[in-house]
Amino acid sequence: MNVKPGINIWSFLPWNKTSLFLLVLLLYSLLPLAGQTIEIHARDESLSHVLMELAREYSVQLSFDDQQLSTYSITTQETFANPEEAISFLIKDYPLDFRQIGGVFTIYSKHPPDLIKNYRLSGRVIDALTGETLPYSHVLINNSGTVTDFNGNFSFISGDSLFHLRVSYLGYYIEDTTLSPGTDYVLELHPSLIGLKEVVIKGRIIERSGQIGEEAGMIRLNHKIAYRLPGNGDNAVFNFLRLQPGILAAGERSTELIIWGSYSGHSKIMFDEFTIFGLKNFNDNISFVNPYMAKDIKVLKGGFSSDYDDRVGGIVDISGINGSSDKPSMNLNINNMTINGMASIPINNNSSLTFAYRQTYYSLYDAEDLDIMNTSRQNSSQTDVNVYPDYIFRDFNLKYAGSTSGGDNYFISLYQGKDQFSYEVEKERPMVNISQEALEENMQLGASAFYGKTWKSGVNSHLSFTVSGLDKELYEKQEVIRKSGSGGFGGFANPASREVLFNNKIQEFSVKNKNHIPISDRHMLEAGWNYTYEIVSLREDSLENTLISSIDKSNRFGLFLQDEYRPVKWFSIKPGVRMDYPIHLERVYIQPRIQASLDLSSHWRLNGAAGIYNQFISETSVIDELGNNRYIWAICNNDDVPVLHSRHFVGGLTYREGGLTMGMESFYKTTTGITRFVNLWRLGIKDVYQGHARVYGMDLLVKQYFKKHELWAAYTLSKTEEYFPYMPEDVDYRDAPQDQRHEIKGALLLNFNPFFFSTNYVYGSGFKTPPSLFGEPLAPPERYPYSRLDMAMFYRHSIKNYHFEVGISILNVTNHENIKYSNMILIPDSQTTSISIHAEAVPFTPTIYLNMAF
Repeated sequence: MNVKPGINIWSFLPWNKTSLFLLVLLLYSLLPLAGQTIEIHARDESLSHVLMELAREYSVQLSFDDQQLSTYSITTQETFANPEEAISFLIKDYPLDFRQIGGVFTIYSKHPPDLIKNYRLSGRVIDALTGETLPYSHVLINNSGTVTDFNGNFSFISGDSLFHLRVSYLGYYIEDTTLSPGTDYVLELHPSLIGLKEVVIKGRIIERSGQIGEEAGMIRLNHKIAYRLPGNGDNAVFNFLRLQPGILAAGERSTELIIWGSYSGHSKIMFDEFTIFGLKNFNDNISFVNPYMAKDIKVLKGGFSSDYDDRVGGIVDISGINGSSDKPSMNLNINNMTINGMASIPINNNSSLTFAYRQTYYSLYDAEDLDIMNTSRQNSSQTDVNVYPDYIFRDFNLKYAGSTSGGDNYFISLYQGKDQFSYEVEKERPMVNISQEALEENMQLGASAFYGKTWKSGVNSHLSFTVSGLDKELYEKQEVIRKSGSGGFGGFANPASREVLFNNKIQEFSVKNKNHIPISDRHMLEAGWNYTYEIVSLREDSLENTLISSIDKSNRFGLFLQDEYRPVKWFSIKPGVRMDYPIHLERVYIQPRIQASLDLSSHWRLNGAAGIYNQFISETSVIDELGNNRYIWAICNNDDVPVLHSRHFVGGLTYREGGLTMGMESFYKTTTGITRFVNLWRLGIKDVYQGHARVYGMDLLVKQYFKKHELWAAYTLSKTEEYFPYMPEDVDYRDAPQDQRHEIKGALLLNFNPFFFSTNYVYGSGFKTPPSLFGEPLAPPERYPYSRLDMAMFYRHSIKNYHFEVGISILNVTNHENIKYSNMILIPDSQTTSISIHAEAVPFTPTIYLNMAF
């Protein structure tokens, strides 16, 4: 019998005597656990201590966070069948759980920290040579875009531990770099122009004169380009703004900016956070901001975000320079109208003091600069009147700015501006002798204190205190004496004289806080609050009595919240809400707003914005018995002066490729609460009319860079209509005074260093003849087209650290006669006629100037 031998399975195991000994030892060590209960006696002992005793006495292998579990206490006297039951009992009252991993009982928190770590990056963008912070710089981080704040600070959170940055700022070379997570980074950009000297860095790209299409309704401007435009330098900021699409150039309203058909006072000009209510600026060769003090210009034509308040039109936000903390510097501009100087002195390594002063050094007006028109309901003709005008302007800036060793920014900025315009009119007519004296004086004050800090968490906070005010005083003395004849005169049986002293003063005090809170690489939350106190006084006296005397005050609190969310790299949306509570009105005004951008491709971007906007101070028009229009500031009380309410809808499409930029924006805005005060006191008519308006249209812009040269052309098609109760019943809307259907503008800048040439042209289809108060036109409605061609040429030369620029500029080369309606004054001449006096818009004006920088 054959027997098949059995198989010995132990022969296949690689065990030896040592392995067998370890197996027996392991089984022996488990006997207490298999056959022995666990007893725990504790009285107010830490959980970590109880567990360590359990491990020591019963040979239980444990893993836990000793620091966390030492905060929990245990008091018990229990017996358990096994370690699982004991551990479950000990942790049941705490946010803990456990699991057995490879024979080890691991105790952990029920809410473990996120395993995905967020890496933070924060820093500041500055000028590489002067140390100037660069506000609103564009920073592209790992293909996600962000914008620096008012002082050039940025903060970003990402799950990626490596950050690739592309930083750009207008007029500077673009910087590409890669950084690790960290805070207090300082990114330096090199300017393409230092003082009056051009800088060339081979292989680097420059951000040029302006940016459109980043957001709906927004334009970013490079103030350094403004100096290359025709003009004498003192009006560089205003000249540059008037050449942008959507900003009215015709009519040359130097006292304010008409943005997308907005009314007087509906748009705000800000400099270093405080409001510039506006000097009269009768002469257009001087603008409201000293160009030496301007660093960044941001124009918001409509649909702007929730952090801006108290305007229903547009916003021009100008940031001032901080000065040089490296070495002293000085700039000087001398021309045949004004002198302008600026100096910056380092105080220490991190701060500087900057001051600037401008003044006219002789009268800028001749009698020929004032047009005298004899107007009637049938015709208008030139008349011979002797006029003796005079004009003086001066302003002063002082700013102390710096940074701390921790990277915080601060500044104190002060401003005072004053202008005075006067004239005398004398005319002897067959029936009357006419005499008119007028003196207007305006004083603008402004001050701000700012502190900005980036916290370790990446949150960037701002706190600012601002004070601003405008004091406007007007004196008019008018004598119209009838020599012969009979009958009425201008509606008055026996006119003799009219003497009026008018004063309007507005003051604004404000405290603002703004916080940029990075949530993730897709979320940037912004939140802030503000408190604003305003006081407005108005007084008007005549020979007979006090016509008006009032003082109004307003206290207002505001909050805003908005979230910039980018779910994908090619789409971003920024919903927000603003809430304002004027205490005297006892009502909360909620203003939802939203902005969105969609990148259709690497060249095309689609933008949109919509929102509700309220304004709590109003520049109300006052019409006197002669038909003269004057503007006064008033606090909205929802009685005779309602709170202004506006709705904005903006959409735009932008194309960029190489040096070519094309943009189109359409807009539709409605505004209610517009006020006109009619003060025909001699006729016993004194009433306030409340109306509403709508404006719609589109902007087109084409810009091309070729080598060092640039060319742009812009076109605006718009219609501004209004309705007031005094209009005829069959009229729904009629054209507003600032309505203009077409405006075309363009500029060409040629750089043949050291010679530079520039020219710009503006054509406007004109404004209709203003109708009388109750709809009767003074003359058949007619539009007077506006046309102005400017040219300039200048030469630059440097000797070591001294830079010079000599130029000649010619404004209105063709000497086209343009009408400036905003300064028109009417004087009665007879029962049916009157004399119209208005400052002529800029005539043929050659200017020679010298710029020096050292």
